[in-house]
Amino acid sequence: MRDAKAIVKISTASYFRRCVKLLPLFAILAATTAMSGQDANRTGGPDDWTHHRLVFSNPGTIADAIQTGTYPRWARIVSDPRFVLQQRKRGAAARAGLNPALPPPETETEARPAELESQEHFEDLENHSVRGVMRAIPLGDEPETPHERESQIPRWRRHRLGENHLQTDWSVNLGAGATLGLGVFPAKYSFNLSPANCASATSPDFVVYDTGLQGSNAQASIVAFDNLYTGCSATVPSFYWAYDTNGGTIVTSTTLSLDGSQVAFVQSTASAASLVVLKWAPSTTQSAGAPGVLGNTSTALYRGCAAPCMTTIAFSGGANDSGSSVYYDYASDSVYVGDDSGKLHKFTGVFKGTPAEAGSPWPVGVNTSGEALSSPVYDPGSGNVLVGDYLVSAAPNCATAGCGYLYSVSASTGAVVQSARLDYIFGLVDGPIVDSTAARAYVFVGADSGFQSASSPCGIRVPCSGVFQFPTTFAGGAAGTEARTGAGYEFMLAGTVDNEYLTSGNAASPTGNLYVVGDTGAANNTLYQIPISADTLGTPKAGPALSTNLTHGYFAAGLGLTEIFTDSKDYIFTSVLIYATASTCTSSLASGCVMGFDVTSGTITASTTPTGATTEAGGTSSIVIDNTVTGLAGASNIYYTPLADQPCTSGGTGGCAIQISQATP
Repeated sequence: MRDAKAIVKISTASYFRRCVKLLPLFAILAATTAMSGQDANRTGGPDDWTHHRLVFSNPGTIADAIQTGTYPRWARIVSDPRFVLQQRKRGAAARAGLNPALPPPETETEARPAELESQEHFEDLENHSVRGVMRAIPLGDEPETPHERESQIPRWRRHRLGENHLQTDWSVNLGAGATLGLGVFPAKYSFNLSPANCASATSPDFVVYDTGLQGSNAQASIVAFDNLYTGCSATVPSFYWAYDTNGGTIVTSTTLSLDGSQVAFVQSTASAASLVVLKWAPSTTQSAGAPGVLGNTSTALYRGCAAPCMTTIAFSGGANDSGSSVYYDYASDSVYVGDDSGKLHKFTGVFKGTPAEAGSPWPVGVNTSGEALSSPVYDPGSGNVLVGDYLVSAAPNCATAGCGYLYSVSASTGAVVQSARLDYIFGLVDGPIVDSTAARAYVFVGADSGFQSASSPCGIRVPCSGVFQFPTTFAGGAAGTEARTGAGYEFMLAGTVDNEYLTSGNAASPTGNLYVVGDTGAANNTLYQIPISADTLGTPKAGPALSTNLTHGYFAAGLGLTEIFTDSKDYIFTSVLIYATASTCTSSLASGCVMGFDVTSGTITASTTPTGATTEAGGTSSIVIDNTVTGLAGASNIYYTPLADQPCTSGGTGGCAIQISQATP
């Protein structure tokens, strides 16, 4: 017979085991409750730029966390709303069995030689410029600034009707010169991850585009569309709402509240930045050319104001913001964003309280040389904000201006840790990808230290492009681990990890692949695969050339990628600025191209071909994909804008908001 002590021990152990089994459920319920007060039964959520920068590899089980003494960190990760949404989306995609890829365009009826296209463009070289493309130059001697040397490329000739019919579900004219911009994401909200909601639903799915244009009573600065899918009745799409945000201009990515009822973004007015928090309301009369005009509601009255309404908070110090998007932390109801003077700002009470800029130690002086900060990412695992800087001054390059660094800023104390210099020319133009589970950050560099090295693997004093891996708690002066991706010069935007990485069975030490567009200098833009084995970077593998930019005499930036997993298939999407190699795209200085690749096998080679590709004027913005939406024709789509004007299917020529179906080619 067991004694009383033994019975107590057994009962305690049994109770503990039962509690352990229930803890994951408690964590998920806590995450649902924390979702900005939204209905706990709702299964929808946002997809904005932040969901592509903070990712989560497999965190393992609660038993793993207890055994390794990391339970508090594990609990923070599995209760993070972005983790919950990532898991839901991948689960819904697997159940749906979707098979997305870009369809090829219709056969061109008036194809023109690339040489003739280029010749026409050179006539206007002195009048326009495009970021990310420059005439190729001999490297090894850098007497001029990158800005002076960057060639005057035209704003991309508008496509002539008949030359290239876009295969889109829709493209709506947002106005002459409208575009999200290079590296800027639209924001999509699905009220159910599956199925799709049309305008007839009580809460229709919608997608938000900023226009990059100054708002006025005849020009919206931000718009949203609903009735998105070709299977919906009535007009597809319909303007859901459109606003002139008090004369402001929005040039960075927007962020949605978790329940979709509010939008946060930065806008500039007279070269000074402000945080804007906006409550929208549906409208049947507003459009890009006839927006609602919003005045400013005081922060004290904003929480109780009736939609539509907005409040603005000018950045402390009066600096502008050219390239830093707002990062929202769900747990603290706070926003982090950088400015052009090198300061990192924090705003509190954004979606649930009274919006205000945090006081001392905020804003934190991160880059003390006064160069700009790119988009920050808050890591809930370490409690640090990770952010890079880039060149905005007329200095020759980052090597002399004092930029090109990664920083870690404590969200609680404002303490700053600076890495070694990583990019020596334009700097870290895009934000890092942070894997909170693995406690790793991936930083994207267009021109590494080879810029000043006689022994650079890319040539004497010739930089390489590459990806650096850092722990999220790196020490001051840390250089990280680099995986080089060919010749460098122009900047590189963020790549993407694949499904193998995100679902790796090696808990908190993932294995998979990272994809980037490298060769930003004296080489043609190429897709690279960087193997990651148990958190260790492997040797990059060069895949297909995406552009013949250098063949035609140009350096071109490596643009960003977006990944989706559907059923048993894994796809990535990207674009190029000029001279696409895809056979279904026009190859010219006039034309960019958006393309998709099937990376399910985990293997790419130089002969890998796109699953589909479509010409877009000047390349595209960053891409959002609603890969889990089902139950309706045309309900799984790709959203972006071209970087230049072209004919829109809604009528007229201008900057188009575009949706392309994920149809099998």
